[in-house]
Amino acid sequence: MPELTGRTDFWNIGYPLGAVVYTTALIAIGAVLWGLYKRQQMWRLGKPNPDTGPWGQRLLAGARLLMLDGFGHRRFIKRERLPGAMHFFIFWGMLVLFAATTLSMVEFNVEQYLGIRPFTVDWSLQLEFVWDIFGGGFVFIGLSIALYRRYVQRPARLNTVMENGVLIGLILAMVVTGFLLQSLRMAATEMEPTSVLYNPDWAPWSPISYVIALGIRGVGMSVGAMEVTHFSLWWFHAALMSATFVYAAVRFGPLMHIFVSPINALMRSSVTRPKGALRSMGELEQLERFGAQDLQDFTWKQLLEVDACTNCGRCQDQCPAWASGKPLSPRKLIQDMKSYMMERAPVLLQAGEGEAPPPEKSLIHDVISQEVLWSCTTCGACMEACPVFIEHIDSVVDMRRYLTLEEASVPETAMAALTSMEQRGHPWRGTQATRSDWMEGTGVTTMAKDPEHEILLWVGCTPALDPRNQKVAQAMASVLKVAGIKFRVLAEEETCTGDPARRMGNEYLYTIMAQQNIETFNRYNVRKVVTLCPHCFNTLKNEYPQLGGSFEVQHYTEFVAELVRDGRLRPVRSIETTMAYHDSCYLGRHNGVYDPPREIANAIPGLELIEMGPDRSRNRGFCCGAGGGRMWMEEEGQRINHIRTDHFLDTGAETVGVSCPFCMQMMQEGIGAKGVEEKKNARDLIEMLAESLEPEPES
Repeated sequence: MPELTGRTDFWNIGYPLGAVVYTTALIAIGAVLWGLYKRQQMWRLGKPNPDTGPWGQRLLAGARLLMLDGFGHRRFIKRERLPGAMHFFIFWGMLVLFAATTLSMVEFNVEQYLGIRPFTVDWSLQLEFVWDIFGGGFVFIGLSIALYRRYVQRPARLNTVMENGVLIGLILAMVVTGFLLQSLRMAATEMEPTSVLYNPDWAPWSPISYVIALGIRGVGMSVGAMEVTHFSLWWFHAALMSATFVYAAVRFGPLMHIFVSPINALMRSSVTRPKGALRSMGELEQLERFGAQDLQDFTWKQLLEVDACTNCGRCQDQCPAWASGKPLSPRKLIQDMKSYMMERAPVLLQAGEGEAPPPEKSLIHDVISQEVLWSCTTCGACMEACPVFIEHIDSVVDMRRYLTLEEASVPETAMAALTSMEQRGHPWRGTQATRSDWMEGTGVTTMAKDPEHEILLWVGCTPALDPRNQKVAQAMASVLKVAGIKFRVLAEEETCTGDPARRMGNEYLYTIMAQQNIETFNRYNVRKVVTLCPHCFNTLKNEYPQLGGSFEVQHYTEFVAELVRDGRLRPVRSIETTMAYHDSCYLGRHNGVYDPPREIANAIPGLELIEMGPDRSRNRGFCCGAGGGRMWMEEEGQRINHIRTDHFLDTGAETVGVSCPFCMQMMQEGIGAKGVEEKKNARDLIEMLAESLEPEPES
């Protein structure tokens, strides 16, 4: 009986004939490299990527991401258990089988040509158990889930049933033929008493292959038939591997995401650019064209993204515009950009340095409609859901910039808001209020009267000018006074941060307004700013540094939560209500501020905090519908804020808590539209805290 040391390499094939199989690996590698080379020619049609940043920092972040989201599948499993498990099992199963094949090749060649016996040979039987269970077993589990989801569950977002079916079929064929080869060899040698390699103790170390081998022997197949079948299937299996990668490289289909998606994740802008910040257009006076109309107007990273997209539809499932019946699907937007690139790139490459003919179809209007672009609330839900870190908002805003600055093609109500910002310094056309009206009776001091301050309270357009939100500004002022904070406001010297203008594509107007505010800050030597509005917070903190305005900026929930923690604010009056907290997109997803608002709520006696639900709060919160300039655009069909109001009503809470003036307006309107304003209400956290700081009335 042979010694338990392993199995014969190239059994039934022979060596050196069997070494021809190595060419299949070379073909596969060559096909992938050829596919990537052809594709990078298309990507390089784009502009340089300004978000590349220092490579040391990027590589460290990439390594961490590889461990957590690549090998660990954190982003997959955390959001969706079943699809996450599917990808986890297929990924790890194929990785284990690849490791098995690679190790076998290394062991054979090291011993054959170097005369060195690798130590792994002595553990080959134990490793066979690992390869069988964690390789084949995982792949079969993953593929079973994939087939169940695509052909039984059939979620609406999976519109690539045919293409994914081909890929699943190819993977399944490679794995099944691999296990059949193993089983045929075992049945003809280890389990065959007449074989010189007979050893029944070996076979059970490969449980899956062993069961198949028992079936082969059970049907009475002769050893000769096994050998012929094995020989034919061996070469078919080798050819199938090459064909799979050649097919993937030529079509540049889903399988190529194995190579492109890690590059896209590595090059994500959030490593060097704040998550909530849009990319700067640079020196506007030096630009030949504003925004993106054709491939050359995007960065190469944005063109790479369209190939990194796996068309999984997770972004679409999370998009509030899509959920409310708008024409925007983030998945379709990226796929439409890919289709356009496939048609347009060869023409541009053929033209070289010469002038290319105009496209038969324009990217904007023909391929992607204006309605699609103006439907986006820039909430970031698509980016948060994307497993390969595609940054949809950059591309949407770049195309909006073209519409706004080149074509002046802006929705009428949005244009009215932009005009009001240009003429009056705020987007609220028609309001008769001034920026100092809310201050009446509060004793608040302006910078102009006394510039000595600890913080600048940045009130913002809506809290200053909207009657309902003026109460929020007043509550904030009273809280700061109770805490003994020396604060000042700019009042009439304050102008809009420019956030709506920038997100609607008017970079010129944004730049003018931002520079004006930065000059004001510098004149008063402002170092710390506390904002009421998350949109102002995001712009001042993350985007003003692009124009040289670097200040310490906090949203009021962060600042006030610190005061509560430090004991400078002690809520004492009981507020008997149940409150469902609504996460603002620009406070939460764009800036990661989730806990401070909840700390404030939990500090208020009598207030019972209720979450909207695991799929409707924190980083999975649902947009109110006002971001990205949508506050000033007409909304047809189902309103996004009405969907969010339904989420609130589903909790049974009496109050929906907000920490954003836009959210206040949208939730208040939603409650009114649902006809429950007598039973339900929308309140800002700072209002409830201010009320709780008041002493109980004497009996």
